[in-house]
Amino acid sequence: MRYAQKMVCLLVLVLAASFGIGGCVLLYSDFAVQRSRAAASDAAAHAQACTLLQTEIIDLQRRGVSVGDAALTARVEAQQRPAALWRGDTLVCATLPGLADFPLENAAAVTVRTEGAVYTVYASDLQGGLRLVTAYDRTELYRGRRAALTRFLALEVVVLGAAALVTALLAARLTRPLAVLTEAGAQIAAGDYARRTALHTGDEIETLSRSFDAMADAVQEKIADLQADVQRREDFVGAFTHELKTPMTSIIGYADILATMQTDPAEQREAAAAIAHEGRRLEALSHKLLALLGLSEEALTLTAVPLDSLWPRLRAACPAAVLQTPPPPAPIVAGDAELLLDLLCNLVQNAVRAAAPGSPVVLYCSQSGDAVTLTVADTGCGIPPEELPRITEPFYMVDKSRARRQGGSGLGLALCQRIAAAHGSALQIESEPGKGTRVSVTLPVWREVQS
Repeated sequence: MRYAQKMVCLLVLVLAASFGIGGCVLLYSDFAVQRSRAAASDAAAHAQACTLLQTEIIDLQRRGVSVGDAALTARVEAQQRPAALWRGDTLVCATLPGLADFPLENAAAVTVRTEGAVYTVYASDLQGGLRLVTAYDRTELYRGRRAALTRFLALEVVVLGAAALVTALLAARLTRPLAVLTEAGAQIAAGDYARRTALHTGDEIETLSRSFDAMADAVQEKIADLQADVQRREDFVGAFTHELKTPMTSIIGYADILATMQTDPAEQREAAAAIAHEGRRLEALSHKLLALLGLSEEALTLTAVPLDSLWPRLRAACPAAVLQTPPPPAPIVAGDAELLLDLLCNLVQNAVRAAAPGSPVVLYCSQSGDAVTLTVADTGCGIPPEELPRITEPFYMVDKSRARRQGGSGLGLALCQRIAAAHGSALQIESEPGKGTRVSVTLPVWREVQS
């Protein structure tokens, strides 16, 4: 059963119960009042009939007239009302045949139902062992109650029918937003993640609609993130496969030459150098992949890192770079010294590859409050604006041929981005084609309370 139908049935049941009970109480209370008034009138009439008959009997006795059954019957019939007269247990007369079956006790009052009629019967003892029973027709009183009850039931049927119709219309209107929510949920489940309800009812349904739409927004965003993540994984696998295939093809080709052909020493040295170059590329690629995986799996513990201690190590790690480092003193930052050294080394090596041989690479260090910004700047070829959003993706290279020729793998900036994220920061890259690139990362200043 649908919710609207349940609402209609429930309201009709409640209305039928309340209207029926209330109407019956009203009808029967009114009937009780009328019957009480009729009973009072009947009792008075019975008392009057008893007094009149008793007076006539006394008058006959005073005049010396015999008070026989015939005389008593004449006096009872003269009152022109249903009555019966008993002498002890013997019936003297009865103007209503049914009264002969009710030899009532003194002061008794009962309601008698005969075929098609209702009477109220009273009995009282008179002098001489007589008992007078009188009956008063109350058929119309009961017939009126029955007619009123019939009219009330007909009215209740009409009212309940009208109430059911109005309730059905209102329930359909009130539950229409629920149908919209149900339809929207089914469409979202079927893949229409852009479906929204946007209901404006001014009540709890509107609040539910806003919550539903917020949930749908979150689901759509999550689905988009999952799809983007799947696409990134597919791109990563494709790029990784390609990066493995290129050096492996060179290694296998040169190895086949050395194994199957008679070559002069110069060709042998060239083949061996090519194999060694591609092998180093594979080694660097594996190291950076392991570093990326390690940053994804392990939480980082920050320690005090004096930046002055990193400059000599950076120069030693990048001997081909004409590196200009900041003058002392340099601030102490919160971080991991080895990872920060790796980050700076990758940035410097990228700057060396992008610039002309012998061009300087400048490392800037600036502090603002509790933040220290490190910037690596070069005067190289720069990066086109449309390439900037993707250069931190694994294996993404702006100039693939130049990068491979110089030993690049497309993982350096991806690794730097992960290292920056592990320090609660991110790479800020500014570049202009033909003028150079600036890559910055912001680190927190070390505070003693952190130790």
